[in-house]
Amino acid sequence: MQRPPVQKPPGCAAAPGFTLVELLVVLGIIGLAMIAVPNIVSALPRVRLHAAADDMVAALRGLHEQAMRRQDPTELILDPVARVYRTSAGSETHALPQVVSAVGFTTIAIGPADPPFRIRFFADGSASGGTIRLRHGNLSASIVVDWLTGRVERHD
Repeated sequence: MQRPPVQKPPGCAAAPGFTLVELLVVLGIIGLAMIAVPNIVSALPRVRLHAAADDMVAALRGLHEQAMRRQDPTELILDPVARVYRTSAGSETHALPQVVSAVGFTTIAIGPADPPFRIRFFADGSASGGTIRLRHGNLSASIVVDWLTGRVERHD
């Protein structure tokens, strides 16, 4: 003998729970998150290193502009041993972020470049020139200052 289907009284809600489609959507989202999170976490040092380089680029560009505007030379002094840099325009010292594990400097000047490293900007827009390389493991960001134009660029 077959039982007749149970009729729900009017106004009665469906039984609580999740449908199969809802469960599959949630599992899909969790799967995508598990793939994306390691990629995001591994990219953080690169982002931090580029941010440190961008901060230094902004300081150098400000010095270049100030030298031409005031018709007075300006200078960035970088001390990789103390992990700081400062500008001739301000008295405050800027610490290099923890992500920067090593600093390199190449200059076009004749003779050795011993720390602290200096990049000067002159009133005519030119500069002493050089390349600052910030490193973190096998990652690096280079800041190039053109001696003729004083132009400052960041390269990866």
